[in-house]
Amino acid sequence: MFPSENGWVRFARGKKLNIGDRLREERNRLGLTQQDGAKAAGVGYTTYMAYEAGRSFPNAEALNLLHAVGFDVLYVVTGVRNGSALSNEDSSLLADLNQVDEKGRALVRSLLDTYKRLS
Repeated sequence: MFPSENGWVRFARGKKLNIGDRLREERNRLGLTQQDGAKAAGVGYTTYMAYEAGRSFPNAEALNLLHAVGFDVLYVVTGVRNGSALSNEDSSLLADLNQVDEKGRALVRSLLDTYKRLS
């Protein structure tokens, strides 16, 4: 990592990581496939692939949707990690939770409430 005007920038194999590289890194950190990433961003597979390849860039709506499933969007855009970012395990759990419907979320909430009462 090297200092830059807006924080630390990571280099991979001697090249500066771009938005597509960081998007792929975040997707992998969350344990998602490229198809999962496309679904999370609300775009088609080909569009998402173009994001990771650096041929196009996600708009604010896509970035907001990615943030909702655990992507560190500050890192994706700037290369600077969000100090309040979740751990890999927590991000993975959040990503899983964001993939279930409201009925599934209610079940998870109920299970957590029961677990807390019994602990």
